[in-house]
Amino acid sequence: LTGSDAGSLYLVEGEGDDRRLHFLRARNESLPDLPQPDFTLPLDQTSVAGYAATTGEILVLDDAYRIPESAPYTFNRGFDEEHGYRACSMLVAPMMDHRDRVVGVLQLINRKREGAGPIRGEKDVQAHVLPYTDAEVNTVQSLAGQAAVSIENGQLYQDIERLFEGFIKAAVTANDQRDPSTAGHSVRVTTLTCDLAELIN
Repeated sequence: LTGSDAGSLYLVEGEGDDRRLHFLRARNESLPDLPQPDFTLPLDQTSVAGYAATTGEILVLDDAYRIPESAPYTFNRGFDEEHGYRACSMLVAPMMDHRDRVVGVLQLINRKREGAGPIRGEKDVQAHVLPYTDAEVNTVQSLAGQAAVSIENGQLYQDIERLFEGFIKAAVTANDQRDPSTAGHSVRVTTLTCDLAELIN
């Protein structure tokens, strides 16, 4: 939708002071064989993703290597130096749920000219990379909102499943305590039924 060469997805995880940004997914057309990341970042304003998450503001950078010194955030060049990449234009959008809480961050890198090749260095940036415009900002803002709703729905579904499992365990425990001679029978029947269902499938 934006012609971006690379993109990353961060999810906010944890509660209260223990909240962090989980770097969960990434895609890079210039480096297609990279393994998926799996690490966390502090939820603060020191990184571009952290800044978008804590302020709820969209961040548009024409060049990630030329961030003003007055900005509270910086861009970590470690990935670029390790893999021979050059991040330049960047669009970082917070994903807000229906209660205006940030549930994640969508980060897009290097909007490319149509038909442009891989972005591996400064020469490629000069030849192929474009800045993000209001059109891309509006598109990504809408996409980030839809993604936030999907994430929220998924989390709600997991909460309902956990609640249902808790209810069943409580009912089984209460049932087993009525008659000590058959204690554990409900759990054994459940285990056998599940194993049988898996074998049939």
